[in-house]
Parts: sequence; structure tokens; C-alpha cells
Amino acid sequence: MELQALPCYCATLRQAARAATALYEAALGDSGVPLTQFTALQVMSRSPNLTTTELAEIIGIDQTTATRTLAHIKKAGLARTTSGNDRRERRWVLSAEGERTVRKLMTKWEKAQAAFEARLGSADAAALKESAYIAARKLASR
Repeated sequence: MELQALPCYCATLRQAARAATALYEAALGDSGVPLTQFTALQVMSRSPNLTTTELAEIIGIDQTTATRTLAHIKKAGLARTTSGNDRRERRWVLSAEGERTVRKLMTKWEKAQAAFEARLGSADAAALKESAYIAARKLASR
């Protein structure tokens, strides 16, 4: 059967997210870094020294998911924690291996971005990204 439009906003967003995830995961291939972890690595690369809470807020995930994702990243040797302003605060930074991994996977990620734009058209892809961001921001606000 063919993919169909669904009556529910949430189900339709999940349908699109699954399709986009499959495209990006195929592009990352057998790198050993799941898309969820690569997103966290990209954020840490652009904004080093974030707390787990700050990283979770930027990505739009809950604290538990962020903690679990970061534990996998740390175990893989891709990031480490440093002390913050007080000794209890932990901040995340990429390790040298994490930096190499981000650089190595950026080419694959850029190919996924290009494939996404090719399938949707660059204007529709940009409009979708903006609309999804606005929806995430508004729906997450309390």
C-alpha cells in the first residue's frame, strides 16, 4: 500500500520524521553513530561547554533522553565532561576523537541534506524546516 495522508497532526509529523530519519540514517551508514548522537555531537561542536540540561533544551528532548544519549557518547570516547562554575556542575566538550568523528560525518550529513532538498525542492525544504521549528518552539512552551 502507498503512504497516505493521516488525519492527525501528530501522526503526520511522526510519519515525516520517520521518513527523514531513514534518509539521514542511510546516509550516515555504518559509521556507528546513530543520528540522535550525531545531532548532540553537532550541537556540542557548535556550542561547547553546555550542561546536559542546556543540550536537552537546544535539541528539544527530555533530560532523561539527553542523559542516556550523552552516556553513549561518553562511553564511545567522543565527549567528556568538565567541571563548571561549581564542582557539581558538569559541562560537555567533544574529545579529539569526537571532533574527528564530526568532521568525518559532516560530508555524509551534507549529502543527506542535499538529498532531502532534492526530494522536496530547496524552497519547500527550507519552509518545512522553518515551520517545524516554529511548531516545536510554540508547542514546547508552557
